[in-house]
Amino acid sequence: MRPAGFWRRYAAYSLDLLAPVLVSLPLLWTTGRRVVAQTELHMARAQLRLYDLMALTEAQGRHALAGLFDWTNDPALRQTLLAMAGAWLEAIGIAALVITALAAIWFIAFEASPWQASPGKRLAGLKVVGTDGGRPGTGRIVTRFFAGAPSWLLLHLGHAMAAIRRDGRALHDLVAGTQVVLAPDAPATMPRWARYWLAAQATVLVAALMAVGTQYLLLAVEAWKVQQL
Repeated sequence: MRPAGFWRRYAAYSLDLLAPVLVSLPLLWTTGRRVVAQTELHMARAQLRLYDLMALTEAQGRHALAGLFDWTNDPALRQTLLAMAGAWLEAIGIAALVITALAAIWFIAFEASPWQASPGKRLAGLKVVGTDGGRPGTGRIVTRFFAGAPSWLLLHLGHAMAAIRRDGRALHDLVAGTQVVLAPDAPATMPRWARYWLAAQATVLVAALMAVGTQYLLLAVEAWKVQQL
């Protein structure tokens, strides 16, 4: 058996994940609209409270932002921010449940089939086998899917094991007694589409980090300008 490489596995997995995510979008549409409306309401309330706190600080003869660190103890502001955080946590929980359920159907159904691989794995020339090289039973495939939960909770440390172990097995493979290997007819090198797919994800990630960094920089500049007034 030829163990599958980490990045080849990731390319296949991230491609597969598009299916449950896309299917979940119409199912989560109502939840998304509700959390956006709640966020706008709480943000408006927080903004109004901040203006009140700035006005109170100025009335005391101090700079408007002089009490910035004291505002975290303001009951009204804290209540508003906690309510907004609660709305987001509820929405994230609902989204996680829906996507997990769809992903379970997708991965378990395909990996327990004669393919022994999800569509992404099949395109990448991968298959899931037991430690003896044979086809794993449905019970093992179900265990393999849900055994991935600790890896997510451990910030993907369980998934990272596939990059450092010689047999390429991640934590959920060890728990389920499975292994991801190259199919007999699969080339040893990663398919071209997989390399392009990984490069596209890396580009999006860098662009997102730059966008977030730019926003923080602009906020820092605005804060500095306010302090100079």
